Amino acid sequence: MISLYDVFMMPLEKSGIKKARNTLIPKASGTVLEIGSGTGVNFKHYNFDNIQKLIMSDKKISKKLKKIVPSNIELLELDVQNLTFAENTFDYIIHSLVFCSVKDVSKGLKELKRVLKPNGTIIFIEHILPERRGLKGLFSFINPAWRVFASGCNLTRDYESSLLANGFDVIHSTKFMKTAFVYGEAKIK
Repeated sequence: MISLYDVFMMPLEKSGIKKARNTLIPKASGTVLEIGSGTGVNFKHYNFDNIQKLIMSDKKISKKLKKIVPSNIELLELDVQNLTFAENTFDYIIHSLVFCSVKDVSKGLKELKRVLKPNGTIIFIEHILPERRGLKGLFSFINPAWRVFASGCNLTRDYESSLLANGFDVIHSTKFMKTAFVYGEAKIK
């Protein structure tokens, strides 16, 4: 079963997102929370030998995700701005292409910080405002219409600056696709 979203994303996956998933997702271990699981594209990248518990979440759990995820993995509908977990619960929190549409990025990041263990890690893949002048102008110009068309997705965010402003250190990051995307890891300061 392939979704329209997955078809739309295929060229982007081939242009670097798949490499980011292959590089980062297998690092997750212990108790893991995935925010914005969508159609489950990250699922095949997990190294389940190192995971004690995985919770996959989204605002609305997709039919595709329900079909591919075995019953021993918890699926939860939740909003990253209001997580229902106790403090210091997760060793890893993973999100890919999520914070572009989070209404209050700081509130969402504060929630991640609250539920992440002090030595835990955030693994992220996000699209951002490109650094290249022409693309930066184009993304800024089309952003108002894009947000309406793409259910609140914002093309002009600076995710790494948001991490830093909310008490995280970016351990490493890599920008790709002409600096329109970034992937990496962050820890609590």
